[in-house]
Amino acid sequence: MTTFDSTKASLQDLLKEIKDGKIQLPDFQRGWVWDDDHIRDLLVSISRSFPIGSVMLLEAGGEVSFQTRPIEGLEDKVPKDKVPEKLILDGQQRLTTLTQALAIFEPVSTTTAKGKKIKRHYYFDIRKAVDAPYALEEAVVAVDENRQIRSNFGRDIDLDLSTRELECTQLHFPCDQTMSSDE
Repeated sequence: MTTFDSTKASLQDLLKEIKDGKIQLPDFQRGWVWDDDHIRDLLVSISRSFPIGSVMLLEAGGEVSFQTRPIEGLEDKVPKDKVPEKLILDGQQRLTTLTQALAIFEPVSTTTAKGKKIKRHYYFDIRKAVDAPYALEEAVVAVDENRQIRSNFGRDIDLDLSTRELECTQLHFPCDQTMSSDE
């Protein structure tokens, strides 16, 4: 008989194991499909300390062997011959989203609600989060791959977070620094 273990792992540890290739996907899992709205909603839920569901991992190895792959965004970062210790059976969309938004410094390749491909970086607007802690939806900000929000068909820059100095002066904390905030 096999055993079932219900343990708690910190998000930081899970994301590190995913980035290191210790946790991967079995190849039969579908691809990552979350759009910008889903990503922001998940970041808001986490910032409110809401439960976001469980994750089911399977220890790799044993009699049955699956083809594996790293989660989206890590294909070029995890060696192709890296043998995972665990496989994600449930929670792939959430874990991929969290890895891309919180643990990788490149922009997240996602889509709009209408399916248009976009690249986004995510921030917490510290002023909004402090002034209205019950309206955190407005405190999670998505900016383009240049770390800007533009209007007027790209002619006007409404928010520019393209340097560390601009992030600090405008009190926007990058979500991709959450797991290494001491830096």
